[in-house]
Formats: sequence, structure tokens, C-alpha cells
Amino acid sequence: MKQGGKIAGGNPERGRVDNDYYATHTDSTKALLEVWNIEYPALEPACGEGHISKLLDPYRTKSFDLVDRGFGNVGVDFLTNEFNAEYNTVITNPPFKLFKEFVEKGLKVAKKHVILFGKLQALEGAERATYFEQTPLKYVYVFKKRQQPLRNGSEIDELTGKKMNSSTMAFAWFVWEIGYEGEPIIRWL
Repeated sequence: MKQGGKIAGGNPERGRVDNDYYATHTDSTKALLEVWNIEYPALEPACGEGHISKLLDPYRTKSFDLVDRGFGNVGVDFLTNEFNAEYNTVITNPPFKLFKEFVEKGLKVAKKHVILFGKLQALEGAERATYFEQTPLKYVYVFKKRQQPLRNGSEIDELTGKKMNSSTMAFAWFVWEIGYEGEPIIRWL
């Protein structure tokens, strides 16, 4: 959204990345894995270049993406594909604009957990809040320190050629547990 000639929350020269490809930094995934044991088999349905998948058990994780970025099985649309395999965990960093849709589909595919990396802002909004209140959202792992998603999968700013500064947005790992009926629990990483 433009405000006063600038793109709100971003650099107007940069614009949005194609397909909303903001990969998960390795440190963000490692922080989750220090407090959470992934139950396998796992599905990473928006794997990009494998930033999350490469930190999981490679023999018990299937990685897919709609776009070919040189990793995983490509051309697979998580939202429209039927997944016949049994996955205990669906874990990914979905495009933010499709966050709710990834939750809905993940809850249909996963047998135990759906784990999504995303902006804390995903909890905002009357429609989303009403929806999330009806889901088995068990944990929201909020980062104490700002995380830096990797624009186009890279830590290097394409305009300056330098390592990117930390993000101004707050991120979290959201964990849904199939069958959970309580209030969400907030934890910090």
C-alpha cells in the first residue's frame, strides 16, 4: 500500500518479491528446533531453496514447491494438490497473503501438527481472529529478537550489495496441534 508516495513498510525502489518469496533464515528454524521436536514424516509444501527442509530429517521429509528454485519436487501447488501420504507434520513459511489458506489446507493434511513461520501480524483482523479461534492453535512462539526473512532467498540486499539489516516486522512460529481445544499459549524464542 502506498502512503505519501512510499510503499508502507518497505523501500519503494525494491517493491515486492515475485511469488512472495521471503525464505526463512536458518537461525529462525534452528530456534524452533531447539524447543520443538518435529514428528515425522513431515511435509514442507513451500520449500523454496530448502531453507527449512535442509534442517529436518531428509529421509522423513518431503519437500515441494510450486516454483522451481532448485530444491524439492516442483510444480506442486499445496493448496490444490491432493496429498495421499500420511504426514504427521506440515511445516513451512507460506506466502503471507495465503497464510490462512495454508493453515486450512495444513489442518486437512497433517495428522498431528501444522507449523507455520509468519508475521505476528497474521493474528490481526476480525476475520482471521474469528477463524483462528476455531482452530487448534496451541502455541505461538514469538521471537524476542527481530528476524530477517531472506528476500528472494538471500541475505544480500540487491540494491546495496550488502547484508540486509534486521527486519522491522515481528515474526513467530505458529503451531497447531490436531485435537487441541484450549487457548493458544504464547512462548518466546
